Amino acid sequence: MSKPAPPALNAITLGVRDVGVSLKFYTEGIGFELVQPAHPEIAFVRAGHGLMLALWDVAQMPSEYGEVGHSRLDPPISLGHNVRSDEEVEIYYRRALDAGASSVNEPTRQSWGGMSACVADPDGFRWDFVHNPTFVIEADGRVSSV
Repeated sequence: MSKPAPPALNAITLGVRDVGVSLKFYTEGIGFELVQPAHPEIAFVRAGHGLMLALWDVAQMPSEYGEVGHSRLDPPISLGHNVRSDEEVEIYYRRALDAGASSVNEPTRQSWGGMSACVADPDGFRWDFVHNPTFVIEADGRVSSV
């Protein structure tokens, strides 16, 4: 079996209290471009070459990321690696566990049509390995669909 390429950081997820307020800040205030129309629970903006910033209702995050929430010292954040297949989700998940991560969620088929797995690194930062069949990064690095 060939070893997959090292993950490229192409998604950062912030747990936000109000998706609409955060979306306005990141599009109007910061100048990021909306990838596609927002859902009530999550919005996606282009944050750089091949980089997507997801603004996810923090109350929804435990379904995939385990217990997270706003506190004085640790706002919820997840680093994401979008892969080409369900099998790659499994490979990265197992490799992370073998390297000392702890499991948050095993590879699971999600209601939105893809597969994801989540681990916590040795300091507790969440890594989300995702196969989303509708996620597209264009040749110029723009995320055009999520």
